[in-house]
Amino acid sequence: MKEQLLLIVPDAHGRTFWKNGVNNIEEYKRVIFLGDYVDPYPFEGISEEAAIGNFKEIIDLKKANPEKVVLLLGNHDMPYFSDDYLKLANWHSRHSETNHDTIAKLFHDNMSCFKLAYSEDDVLFTHAGCTSGWIETVFPSFDFENESINDLCNAINQLAATPEGVKKLYMVTWSRGGFDKTGSCIWADVEETAAEQMDEGIIHPIKTVKQVFGHTLLAFDTDEGIVYGDPIEAGNMKMLDTHKAFELAPKSFTITPCK
Repeated sequence: MKEQLLLIVPDAHGRTFWKNGVNNIEEYKRVIFLGDYVDPYPFEGISEEAAIGNFKEIIDLKKANPEKVVLLLGNHDMPYFSDDYLKLANWHSRHSETNHDTIAKLFHDNMSCFKLAYSEDDVLFTHAGCTSGWIETVFPSFDFENESINDLCNAINQLAATPEGVKKLYMVTWSRGGFDKTGSCIWADVEETAAEQMDEGIIHPIKTVKQVFGHTLLAFDTDEGIVYGDPIEAGNMKMLDTHKAFELAPKSFTITPCK
């Protein structure tokens, strides 16, 4: 039997590249958005209003396909999604003051549509990846031998419900302008996760978990304009924030750009 593929949509930020893949949504076992739906990049020429309209379409897609479509939360989403997070963090990159209330209402009216973490076929999906340092700090008693990746997802998904949990999500290292020793599952830069995956001295069980995430845009300003880079694959992790959607074969853990 042919393996059912997953369609993975990294950071949208108002972009519409996700639409090509979902035209054939029935072909996929699941469609997983990795978060960051609004706050477009100025150099891409997408207005805040266009990004909001795009976000509404993504929510509508989820509502029309509640079991097939998964919407994860990213660091750009949390200030709109959580009032506790908004109060905690005093700076948000490209955060829309003008349209904050409009975007926050979209999140608040559709809270049940969103998660922080999701697992499918033994693959962990978060916005920015999970490092052993963050897992040990936030869930020091988590037992990988007796608890599953689904259990880990459930624990992560509960963090947004309390002010104490939100503080654990707002953990940011120096590479992203913070002061924490390790970044959270919505903030860890790909350098943190890739370095850990390639460090043979790390034996923490999270290293053996297959992870897919976005968050770190690979974009380069060239004489011919903005050029987007390729995915970063290291060990059991794949960083896909490259301005396109990917098909993932979970058993072989291989990716193919979506046409």
